[in-house]
Amino acid sequence: MSAGFGLEKIGLLALRFPRATLLLIVLITLPLAYFSTKVGFSSDIREIFRSGTVDYAKFQLVEEQYPDSGQDVLLLIQSDNLFTVKNLERLRDLHLELSFANGVRDVVSMFSARHPPDNAGGAEPLFPPEITEEDLPEAKEAILDHPLVARKLLSPDGKTTLFVIAMQPYPDIEELRVVARELRDVTERMLEGTDMTVQYSGLSFLRLEIVSSLMADQMTFISVGFLIVLLISWLFFHSITYVCVAALPSVVAVIWLSGVTGWRGMEVDVMSGVVPALVIVLVVASSLHLLFKVRRELAGGADVYDAVDRSVREIGPACVLASLTTAIALFSLTLVPLKIVAGFGLTAAIGTAIAYLVTITVVPSLAFLLLSRVKRKKSLGNKADLAFGAASRCCHGVAHFALVRPRLVLGCGLVLLVGAGILYAQISPRYQYREYLPERSPAHLAMNAIDDRLAGTENIFVHIQMPPGTRIDSPESAELVKKVDAIVAGLPLVRSVTSLYGIESWAVAGEMTEDRFFSLLQEAKTPLMDRILSVDDNSTLVTGYFPGTDAADLLPVVKELEGKLDKLRAAYPNVVFTATSLSVLSAKASYEMIAQLNRSLLLAICLNIMLVGLVFRSVRAGLYCILPNLLPIMVVAGFLYLSGLGLQFTSVVAFTIGFGIAVDNTIHILNYYGLMRSHGRAVGPALEETLTTIGPVLTVGTVVLISGFAATLLSQLPNLRLFGEVAIMLLATALLANLLILPATIAILEGGPLKKSGSRH
Repeated sequence: MSAGFGLEKIGLLALRFPRATLLLIVLITLPLAYFSTKVGFSSDIREIFRSGTVDYAKFQLVEEQYPDSGQDVLLLIQSDNLFTVKNLERLRDLHLELSFANGVRDVVSMFSARHPPDNAGGAEPLFPPEITEEDLPEAKEAILDHPLVARKLLSPDGKTTLFVIAMQPYPDIEELRVVARELRDVTERMLEGTDMTVQYSGLSFLRLEIVSSLMADQMTFISVGFLIVLLISWLFFHSITYVCVAALPSVVAVIWLSGVTGWRGMEVDVMSGVVPALVIVLVVASSLHLLFKVRRELAGGADVYDAVDRSVREIGPACVLASLTTAIALFSLTLVPLKIVAGFGLTAAIGTAIAYLVTITVVPSLAFLLLSRVKRKKSLGNKADLAFGAASRCCHGVAHFALVRPRLVLGCGLVLLVGAGILYAQISPRYQYREYLPERSPAHLAMNAIDDRLAGTENIFVHIQMPPGTRIDSPESAELVKKVDAIVAGLPLVRSVTSLYGIESWAVAGEMTEDRFFSLLQEAKTPLMDRILSVDDNSTLVTGYFPGTDAADLLPVVKELEGKLDKLRAAYPNVVFTATSLSVLSAKASYEMIAQLNRSLLLAICLNIMLVGLVFRSVRAGLYCILPNLLPIMVVAGFLYLSGLGLQFTSVVAFTIGFGIAVDNTIHILNYYGLMRSHGRAVGPALEETLTTIGPVLTVGTVVLISGFAATLLSQLPNLRLFGEVAIMLLATALLANLLILPATIAILEGGPLKKSGSRH
């Protein structure tokens, strides 16, 4: 059996029946093209952390009891003269109009504020029905001192106010788009003619912007990917025929991938959006390997059928093995318990399989049909083009250096590996869920403004679940809430706290007694109280607000909170205290996810090394893979450490994918080197011939891969840009490692250094 487990014979079958093969491809492509129109986009940022963990279950419990917290639209309104009669009246009218808009459950703003209630429970609005110039100083002072408004809904300078709009859940993105448009229309109509500016944010608006970014990214990745395919194919072949053979398979593969995604009912999310670009570069890289071999055979005098046949037989097994190693690396991600990562791994692994199947069927059949119709002098030349010739000369020089000084090259590689490994061991995870949001979007900019001027857009919940028989609306429970309020208020980062204790303190500041306050809690059904107290569930929520913070800075705060809550848990064993929120969940999940991804990366490395050793029937071949493919990961991780970027789970995913792709270079070198050795070549000449022949193809393939991943640098999502940056650095480093360290290792273990006088030119 061949190194490709006989799967390359699919290409021989396609070559034997080229027209039937292409007809079958068309028949498969048509229905998949239809299903590709059914692909949806996942827009809920909370889906990133969906899992079966205890932490996620706690987060879900809080969302079920306090649903308003997850469906908010935030309106940030600013003016240098916010406290004028005209502006305040417009804002109050806006509050009222928004309350009647479609999809709105309730609105909370500074106009929700009231004076402390009397003992009967009556509380007058803080702003009088008719606002006059004489009322402004007193109203401004009162609202700036109001414990439920200050810093939460109104900035200390009185120039920025926040409207919090609780929305009905809208799973359908188009329905949400209509509702959001109505909110914009109402707001702009009510503020027209004033000096007030408005910014929109919140999870609902972020969903819309995430979908818009994903759709734009998909178009960018695919169009830029195809453009790169055409440019590079023309650069190295200077033939429309070769360009068509290299480019068409990538078009088919993307349609198949999108069709399978739509047929499976899967959605494109903030991670899987990069898969089409990955499929394009995989198809093109394999196509170029096959076509360069075809061109060499044609230049040697073979007819088209024989040239394609030899290409499939000699290069096909390496393409199979390369696809397998990439698929294994991707499939290892399915072991991560987070659904978004596992789903990405499965989708990308399916994409890798599609990439191979399309390449091994379309390239041989299309190459035979098209090249047979082209005059020989147009389909090939006796001289390689300038670009390929330059790459060939460069690779020959690199190979000669590595083979003449193998111990020096290998020694430098080992020193670099150890040094970079030390840096990798010290790197710490860094993560913010905002990196999965379009950073230049209006909603993201509004979040930054809220962080600057108000308490912040991030929060930390302490959910207090009272046991059966103990009422949450009792003085004893309120005393417990007071302790939790003090704990949260004392945490680093936290700027403001909202809790039942704050409501009680505000209420009893008037004429209301504590007993009367607790007796009225059963009837307290206001938007603000619904975010603090759930009498039906016998629970309450203490919320601390803080600005956007990296996971590395937030986790120590969470640990401090948990330590203080542990003391309360010991004192109140029947009460359940839960610290959670999207920010807390993302911080915890990022650390756990990075650890799990590191394990999946280690598994992918081990499996791929074993696979290479098994296929080449050589333990030594498997060992050859270790240094040239482990070194790039360590080097890039060391760069992340030195640059202060830290380790994000996007980086580890890129490591896993990059390793799976980078090991392909090793496979192609070992495959061709084995062919040279089987033809009786000595170690040195065989290595030099291999690198001179295969090196340029690997260089071109790496350029294609890097160019394809470069499309991600145009993404509006920071996490996808980081993915592209890491993948590009890793692939470039892997190419150098395979051209230098791999041949040096083989030369030392199998044949010793090449004598300078024996070099081939």
